[in-house]
Amino acid sequence: MKKIFIVDDDRNIVESLSIVLKSEGYDISQQYDQEDVVENCIKFKPDLVILDVMFPENDSAGFEMARALKADDNTKKIPILMLSAVNARGIYSGTFSNRDRDESFLPVNEFVEKPINPADLIAKVKKLVG
Repeated sequence: MKKIFIVDDDRNIVESLSIVLKSEGYDISQQYDQEDVVENCIKFKPDLVILDVMFPENDSAGFEMARALKADDNTKKIPILMLSAVNARGIYSGTFSNRDRDESFLPVNEFVEKPINPADLIAKVKKLVG
C-alpha cells in the first residue's frame, strides 16, 4: 500500500483529501503545521508528500518545507505535490504553476491549485506514485 503524507493547516482540506485518497487504497498520515516535517516524513516513510504553501504563521512555509525535504538525504527522493490557493488569494505577485518548478525555488514534482476535484487529485497522485 502506497503512503501519502499531507501537510496543510486547513483540517477540512486534509479530511477531504484523506477521504478521497483512502477510497483509492492509500495509507494517509497528516499534520496541520510546519513543525518537524522532515523528521515526521522520515518516521512515516511516505511515497508522496502533499504540501500546502501558506500557513497562518508563514505565507511561504510550503516552499520552505519543500526545500527542506529535498535537502535531506532521507527524503530528497520523495515526490512532492504542492496543492495551494496562492494564485486565487493573490498573496504573491504573479502566479505559480508547473512551469515555475525548479531545484531551488519550487522543488516540487507537481503544482496544483485548490480546489482540485477528486478525479484530478487521483490522476495526479497516480502519475506520481502509481
